[in-house]
Amino acid sequence: MIISKAKKSETGQIVELLRYISGLHKEGRPDVFATGLPKYDLEAVLRLTDDENTFVITATEGDEVLGYLIAYISEPSHDPHMKPRKTFYIDDLCVKPGSHRKGVGTALFGEAKRMAAERGCDIIDLNVWTFNTGAIRFYESMGMKASRMRMELDLIKNK
Repeated sequence: MIISKAKKSETGQIVELLRYISGLHKEGRPDVFATGLPKYDLEAVLRLTDDENTFVITATEGDEVLGYLIAYISEPSHDPHMKPRKTFYIDDLCVKPGSHRKGVGTALFGEAKRMAAERGCDIIDLNVWTFNTGAIRFYESMGMKASRMRMELDLIKNK
């Protein structure tokens, strides 16, 4: 398995994995996700691979993309109530169905840790939906822990 910066030739496979993730989100929270369309289309992924402030990393075997990670660095807040922390934000991480539990996610997350440390980041941060228990277990196994909780009250269901 090779972990590297995404190549333009891999963007179509990344979009297919984004479709897979979108389907999981639509299935897990149909009240929130309306279409099941991917977060990024092909043009957007191509732009992200060219953006020097965004990191698009793939795990590949031969020409097959087994997983990807999209991340960016968030500079410290100037909020006087918050300590300044440079954050490596993982926007998206996906492992292809059939490639789970084969070290793909661990390798991608390891590369994220390496890149974050190399760039002087203080933390790695991400969002995960509570229905995605497999992802939560994975992130916890990588040493992550919940740092805050976002709660909601559905006013339509709770009239």
